[in-house]
Amino acid sequence: MRVLVAEDSATTRVLLVSHLREWDYTVVEAKDGEQAWQAFQEQPFSLVLTDWIMPNVDGLELIRRIRKSKHSGYSYLILLTAKTDKEDLVTAMDCGADDFLVKPCDPEELRVRLREGKRIIQLEQKLAKQNQRLRETQAALVESEKLASLGQLAAGMAHEINNPIAFVTNNLAVLRRDLGDLLQLVEAYSETRIYLDHAPSELLQRLARIEEDCDFNWLRDHLPKLMESSTDGLKRVRDIISNLRDFARLDRAAADRLNLSSAIESTLQVLQHVVDEKQIRLQSELDPQASVQCRPDKIQQVIYSIVLNAIQASEPGATVEIRLSQAKEAAVIEVQDYGCGMDSQTQSRIFEPFFTTKPVGTGTGLGLAVSFAVVRDHGGKLTVKSQLGQGTTVRVELPDTNNSGT
Repeated sequence: MRVLVAEDSATTRVLLVSHLREWDYTVVEAKDGEQAWQAFQEQPFSLVLTDWIMPNVDGLELIRRIRKSKHSGYSYLILLTAKTDKEDLVTAMDCGADDFLVKPCDPEELRVRLREGKRIIQLEQKLAKQNQRLRETQAALVESEKLASLGQLAAGMAHEINNPIAFVTNNLAVLRRDLGDLLQLVEAYSETRIYLDHAPSELLQRLARIEEDCDFNWLRDHLPKLMESSTDGLKRVRDIISNLRDFARLDRAAADRLNLSSAIESTLQVLQHVVDEKQIRLQSELDPQASVQCRPDKIQQVIYSIVLNAIQASEPGATVEIRLSQAKEAAVIEVQDYGCGMDSQTQSRIFEPFFTTKPVGTGTGLGLAVSFAVVRDHGGKLTVKSQLGQGTTVRVELPDTNNSGT
């Protein structure tokens, strides 16, 4: 465990450091509060030993700054002081100190106080992990409910839309079949016009007016194409519904073999409106044979979240790359964007449930947290590499239990 020692007395500092290193602590030294604060900002410490009276920034001010900092873990702060008045000690504890030692410190008492601090920190870390797992479980339940609702919506849409689509498609098929005969009939009638010289002039004028108004030549040339494009449009609607059903995995068992290439393709279809809206260029290299034994609905959820994040992080007109490959024992999915990227502080929190950098109302902060938990539960790994202003790459490794024999 790393310990930060802030002490302006070189003799006392050397003595403290020698004891700490003898007890297998990793120690960073600071000769005053300002230097200690700089070291803490660079990398927070779980244990801090600080003298009270120091130049520039004293021990109380250092404790205040540490307590106001936003680092995620808890720091156990021990104040070293020659003051023994009750009022002074109350003041020190009110500032946020966890414990105090009267100088000069007895080595055995110091060791016991540090051991107690270490125990409290470990309990706090254990509690934080349990709380993290609880929040991940809660987030997973929320996402599962959302996915279940999407599945119900997809089922309802498929039922309600496929029926009229089938009706219209059948009617178009009949019209396309009979349209050719109808056009031939009209053309045959038009050939008889040379024999209608003795017909009433009103009838001839009416025929000429109807032919001009309906633009028969244009209809004859374009009606078949219009019927064909209408049929193609209906087919596209049916494909969208089919992809939505594939995305929701309505007919899949809890565990099944998932073709990852098909899963990515169906996810991209679901996200097509977002891609079109931002004019994103998608570049994909997908191994069509890559597949794993998994919970298809959960892995589909992971793919959706990662690709959506990449699109949302990209500027309009940017490129998002999606790669899928399979080694002997694992499949690998990589999604790379060239968007805003993340600094180290943001990266350290991306797997925290409900943490988001998106504007209020546009993100729940659940996507990566749930994705991390899902991949972990499948025995895989989800890693993120990002650089501010240069983009982000998310890598998902999914073991293939059937091939690995586990």
